[in-house]
Amino acid sequence: MHKALNMEISHYKSPLGWIEIETKEEALIAMHFILTPKENQSPIKKINCEIEAQLANYFNNKSLDLNFKMKPKGTPFQQEIWKLVLQIEFGKTLSYSELANRYGNKKAIRAVGSAIGKNPIMIFIPCHRVIGSNGSMVGYAGGIPNKKWLLEHEGFLIQKSLDL
Repeated sequence: MHKALNMEISHYKSPLGWIEIETKEEALIAMHFILTPKENQSPIKKINCEIEAQLANYFNNKSLDLNFKMKPKGTPFQQEIWKLVLQIEFGKTLSYSELANRYGNKKAIRAVGSAIGKNPIMIFIPCHRVIGSNGSMVGYAGGIPNKKWLLEHEGFLIQKSLDL
């Protein structure tokens, strides 16, 4: 545990590489791809075990039960966009412009893209499901190849002309 931050960190080995899981006060605050774990894990808290179990479910095509708190840090606008992203169903996508329309401001496409790019909880707040208006694989902090893999894993068919 990081004493100064009162944060627990654990690591999950996914088919795409290592995922670092950060929790604080029994809530998931961040989850992202890393090359290799930087430190030895201390005893893992129950919430970290549950998050790892749900990641295993996701990668093994089993249903998710996100019965833990998620508290990503962000501005009120970012929080609103992330709530909208949470509504995108497994195997479905939305364009940045469609998400801006759902937010209520069709001109906010760039701001929506910026908010999505700052999403600290990948996979569970499924920003990989947000694509360009023409179906292109744009803007994923976890890398475009990982975005493509996640979408294909969920059954989304990617057109070869729009592929990487």
